Amino acid sequence: MSGNKLLLAFSVLAVLLAVTVWQFNARESEDTRASTEVSVKLPKVKKDDIDELSIAAPEKKAVAFKKVDKTWQLTSPLTAAADTSAIDTALGKLEELEVIGVGATKAENHEKLEVTDAKAVHVVAKKDGKPVIDVLIGAYKSGNTMVREPKGDAVAVVKGSIKYAFEKDVKDWRDRVVVEASSDQVKAVTFSNAGGTFNFVKDGADWKQAPGDKPIANFESGKIVSLVGTATTMRAQDFAADGVTEDAAGVGQKPDGKVTLTTTSDAGEQQILLHVGHKEGDGYYLKRIGKDPIFIVSPFAGERMLSGADKFVKDDPAKTAAAKPSNVIQVDPIGSSGRIPVPKPH
Repeated sequence: MSGNKLLLAFSVLAVLLAVTVWQFNARESEDTRASTEVSVKLPKVKKDDIDELSIAAPEKKAVAFKKVDKTWQLTSPLTAAADTSAIDTALGKLEELEVIGVGATKAENHEKLEVTDAKAVHVVAKKDGKPVIDVLIGAYKSGNTMVREPKGDAVAVVKGSIKYAFEKDVKDWRDRVVVEASSDQVKAVTFSNAGGTFNFVKDGADWKQAPGDKPIANFESGKIVSLVGTATTMRAQDFAADGVTEDAAGVGQKPDGKVTLTTTSDAGEQQILLHVGHKEGDGYYLKRIGKDPIFIVSPFAGERMLSGADKFVKDDPAKTAAAKPSNVIQVDPIGSSGRIPVPKPH
């Protein structure tokens, strides 16, 4: 008798489980059928028309931008020059939005598709103060991105990955360019620091010491080419924290080092003055005189901007050889014996 009761109990559980699965699948099927019957359209965007952009991403500070005289400015949470390429990429993603299907039509599916206010990246782009597009960018699934307009329940399936273009820290939205000149435009450079003051001028394709400077033994023109290349291509890896003054960073009236670049272009001759400061974490403070931010550049760039006489000379062959890995076997050319020498075992 107890065996029959146990069998009956298992049968009831099986029926209940089957009903539950059927109900779940019915709901899914209903939403799927609705998805195929409903089309979702997103507003068309021309990125060149947009003059305001705001982005709120989970676990990131909200940011806002405004185009002023064809130049993008970060307006919140601080005022600073914006990274034009980052803005262009973000607006390009909005312009290229291609809806290829419907992911869901009911609010109960927003959570799993990450298009809720708490999980999505909220993007608003405006023209002349009026919203052109207002969307919540959600999960990336099977090569596509879920996108929803805040006032609707339908979720668009958008081709490709777009969320990454908007999920950035504030520092990654800022202009990181230190020097807006190419190395070809630099005609003279001066390094001044604890090691002394060193002046160099360009002579055709080569560099030489400026007249009147103490000659540097074994001077290497190529070293200046490399250093000027670093000065004109280095980018900020971060920015000084709020409250850090120029003097505290070592880039004020008495910097740790100075680099002066003299450039020529169609606009004429210009002097670019860089103040190199103290080490800060994994980098160096650096200030371009005439620009607002105090940059933090890489240790490689910072150390090169503090170069002394030893950085302007030809490499010592002995030191270069000593720097090679000890486990590399140096094989001499075939000798008079006609045999390749074999290294002796240690």
